[in-house]
Amino acid sequence: MRSRKRWLIAAAVVTVLLVAAGAGWWRWEGTRQPRVDDVVAAMNTAVADAVVAAGPDAAVTVSPVVAATACRLGILREGSVFTGKADLYTDPGGEDTLITAIQEKLSGRYAVRRGAAVAGVRALEADVGTLRLSVRRLSPGWLAVTARSACSAGAAATPATAAAGSPGVTAVSELLTAVGARPAGVTEQRLHCPSGDIVTVSAVSEPVDAGRLAQRFLGRIPAGARTFAAAGANRVAYRDGAVSVVVAASDDAGAVTAQHTVSCPA
Repeated sequence: MRSRKRWLIAAAVVTVLLVAAGAGWWRWEGTRQPRVDDVVAAMNTAVADAVVAAGPDAAVTVSPVVAATACRLGILREGSVFTGKADLYTDPGGEDTLITAIQEKLSGRYAVRRGAAVAGVRALEADVGTLRLSVRRLSPGWLAVTARSACSAGAAATPATAAAGSPGVTAVSELLTAVGARPAGVTEQRLHCPSGDIVTVSAVSEPVDAGRLAQRFLGRIPAGARTFAAAGANRVAYRDGAVSVVVAASDDAGAVTAQHTVSCPA
């Protein structure tokens, strides 16, 4: 009995030590993994640099950093690949010219390279530390600027709610009023650049008929604004100086999104 008791005590001690060692290893291993908090600022800076490099030849919107895909961190931990994004709207056929202009302005700061031509457009890529910046064509007249992280731990921040009564909120509310809708929610994304901030206020409408947006906005676009052709897409995109406006139907055509962006000077 004494021998069995000693054996049980020894086994319990070993179990406690193993559990403590495992917990210590788990904490230590966790500190070695990259975290999204450490790269969000760099992601936003890379996106802002590309947007400023695009200049006035596109209407622009910027989006918050989000978890894009799941990935594995080590043996037991799960993480995510995170992306920060901007959308550029230009005239169909002008996508490659716009990417070339971005390349020329980024080349002194980034190791920029171009891919093979797809539909006449060569995507741009650049490595920024552990991040990858890309500019590529999504569809005629529509480019995506994306900063992509390595597999990282943590969670993306919740998009900020836009302040009631701000110029951006007033603008998107008026845009939705033009199609007989009201905002169901309004968020704000702000990216810093050397000459100020890029600020996009985004709103999704309550359910509404999203058809024929181009016709419904005839006469509502400011005189002198540059309008970008939609190539058959149900959207309106224009730029008036530093201000970009993009109004588009939701994927199910049951709502309208409105985005108002004030850009930094180039």
